[in-house]
Amino acid sequence: MLDVQKLTKKIDGKVIVEDISFRLEEGEILGFVGPNGAGKTTTLRMLACCTMPASGTAKLDGLDLVKDDMEVRKRIGYLPEVPPLYEYMKVRIYLETVAGFKGISKPSLKDEVDRAIQRCYIGDMAKREIGKLSKGYRQRVGLAQAILGSPRLLLLDEPTSSLDPGQISEMRDIIREASGNTMVIFSTHILQEIQNLCDRVVLIKNGRLKYQGRLDQYDLSTDGQRNLMLKLRGDRSEIESVLESFNSGLRYELEKAKNGLPLKVSLHFEDSDKLQNLILTKLLGKNVGILEVTPLARDLEETILQFMRSE
Repeated sequence: MLDVQKLTKKIDGKVIVEDISFRLEEGEILGFVGPNGAGKTTTLRMLACCTMPASGTAKLDGLDLVKDDMEVRKRIGYLPEVPPLYEYMKVRIYLETVAGFKGISKPSLKDEVDRAIQRCYIGDMAKREIGKLSKGYRQRVGLAQAILGSPRLLLLDEPTSSLDPGQISEMRDIIREASGNTMVIFSTHILQEIQNLCDRVVLIKNGRLKYQGRLDQYDLSTDGQRNLMLKLRGDRSEIESVLESFNSGLRYELEKAKNGLPLKVSLHFEDSDKLQNLILTKLLGKNVGILEVTPLARDLEETILQFMRSE
């Protein structure tokens, strides 16, 4: 388990990350989301023991990232946004070198490198110079060095940036496979990747944690709104007159009429059973047929963007 408590980082007296706290269990993939300058990379660098926090603690399987940093480093795989690659090296030689840095014993080194090459699908590139590889293959090599030694914690900083859709899909599969017995923190600006990969999400803004929770409970709304989609049959002008009667207490979008099809209207109002019942009763009073009432699930991307724009 990774247990992060009130992690804080200052640079030249300025607070970059403040009081970040969260936990991560084995096998979980945690999405780490925030705008540029939010403190995501700084937090990952602290967790990777690349920079020390000003205060707070982080423990990996009970080992303190500051007091036991040498032991912790052996249990961490880290892929920075710019992979730490030596372009003049051939892929296999590079991975063997990194495995040596990680303290992987010589009897196990070849098998461990072979495993990383196989899991990242870079066998055809093993004898090629890194500098001659495409962006996608360089990212795979970077991920291969991160998973060497079967780390307990895998830290990935924007691993799919600048990749095309096919490469993103391949990288996603590799990360998902690597998460079996490993805890993964996955930082990205691509919110679709959060939906496709992650069990939980952490939102960070201005160096502070704003939200954390499971994706199946991602209602981040703080405005107390209820969102409904109605399918109605009736006179459009009567429907509009009912909805307009609620003035500013109700926002709605009514689609253009299509011959023979029910009208669809999305409603946004205060989260209130009483108000919902009043709206429906008024519609029925105007002889409007209510064919369907469906709660609107907020889109994760829209929700996160709205949340991150808020103060």
